[in-house]
Amino acid sequence: MENDTIVAISTPIGSGGIGIIKISGKNALSIATSIFKRSSHRIRNTETSVPKQRAHSPLPIEGLASDLEKDSISSGLTFCTACDEELQSHLLYHGNIINPENEKPIDEVLLSVMKAPHSYTREDVVEINVHSGLVVLRTIIDLVLSKGARLAEPGEFTKRAFLNGRIDLTQAEAVIDLINAKSSKALEIANSQAGGELRFYMQNIIKTLTEILVKIDAAIDFPDDVEMLDINTAICTIERDIIKTLKKLIADYDEGHVLREGLRVVIAGRPNVGKSSLMNQLLKKEHAIVTSFPGTTRDILEETLIISGIHTIITDTAGLHDSDDPVEMIGMKKTREKIKDADIILFMVDAVTPFIKADYDIYESIKGRPLILVINKIDLVSENCEIKTIDELKMLPVARISALYNIGMDSLKEKIKNIFKNKTSFYSSNVIPNVRQKKALEKSIDSVELFVNGLQSGLSFEVVSIDLKDAIESLREVIGLKIKDDILDQIFGQFCIGK
Repeated sequence: MENDTIVAISTPIGSGGIGIIKISGKNALSIATSIFKRSSHRIRNTETSVPKQRAHSPLPIEGLASDLEKDSISSGLTFCTACDEELQSHLLYHGNIINPENEKPIDEVLLSVMKAPHSYTREDVVEINVHSGLVVLRTIIDLVLSKGARLAEPGEFTKRAFLNGRIDLTQAEAVIDLINAKSSKALEIANSQAGGELRFYMQNIIKTLTEILVKIDAAIDFPDDVEMLDINTAICTIERDIIKTLKKLIADYDEGHVLREGLRVVIAGRPNVGKSSLMNQLLKKEHAIVTSFPGTTRDILEETLIISGIHTIITDTAGLHDSDDPVEMIGMKKTREKIKDADIILFMVDAVTPFIKADYDIYESIKGRPLILVINKIDLVSENCEIKTIDELKMLPVARISALYNIGMDSLKEKIKNIFKNKTSFYSSNVIPNVRQKKALEKSIDSVELFVNGLQSGLSFEVVSIDLKDAIESLREVIGLKIKDDILDQIFGQFCIGK
């Protein structure tokens, strides 16, 4: 499948100025030339002097404005008219896509050529800049398909770049981070990963571990002919240069993932304290059903919004309480899973009936996490009414609100913002693994620590070398040197079609 020719629209579909159709594969050039007729314009602006060497040559892509066709021609530029000349790499050509059945033009276009291996996929790549309209784009796509190409799968262009060795897996995954970046810091991190910074870390660690493994294998196979491994030096190197680095990378994910993925805020509390009302007030729309009956919310409701400039994923959860209802029990199980992954928990209680046993039970299950105590329904009590809680809660940031009447919402948002700043203000690293990479790093560090413990316990080289090999394989997974096809499909399936 990787040897065939693929095509996709690489820009959002809809009415607009420019749409880009990308073709990649061994037949990309032959397909493009079979439907493309180069311009025969020789129009000159007599007030503009055009150097002779540019007047009869294709336009280089670099430095070319994105505006199409006629504006360029009327300004004095003329395009190559030697239509039988082979299309050269990394040049831009003006012309028309032609319907081969009637030789009529479908659209005036700019066509760029990037020949293998100097392209995004390391295959022959052609990009056609057309006017962005659904009919235009679909008509040209159908024409390319009729010439033997097939529609690209999500992320297939980037997948080919990875399979053809142009980028490693960390760089491929950084592409989706670039597309999905929600802040300037997230963009900075994605660019760092795209530049291969995480790969650099992994390659250095793999090199060090492999050198130790080579000495161990040599000692096993030729015990009398090679210098014995200095165990103390090996342990020191691993603890100082490898375990420390791996633990820092894992900590970077735990503390810095919010910069890439957004702040995960979960609203938790017993039934009927106003969780769904708070969700609706934050979203400024009726997203969750609100009634006076406890237990209305039985499933997870999730939305994204911006709080004080912070990309936030807000989750309304089922109320936590004792129940034999199987549907409610499923909802509460999902709630606990969301709470486990939350960056901030908005622990909601009711100002009218504050801190009953159900509230205490919930607090016991979430204490130690980043919490904001949200006391709702303050419109139902006097302004100076003291809300009784347990002593432990007095140390938490507290927001007194009325979700129904939009009271105290600014104060709550400010407290969310302060926790976010505390989590990220110290943060300067641009090497933050994603969750897949983090899991592989955790597997590697477990194996490395088993290896070190084995050496210290005097286990044989034959035994401890197994752990060392496992550690190296886990690190190779990070950069894609050894990874299963189904995991690759899962990774690239997150991409949009056309990237």
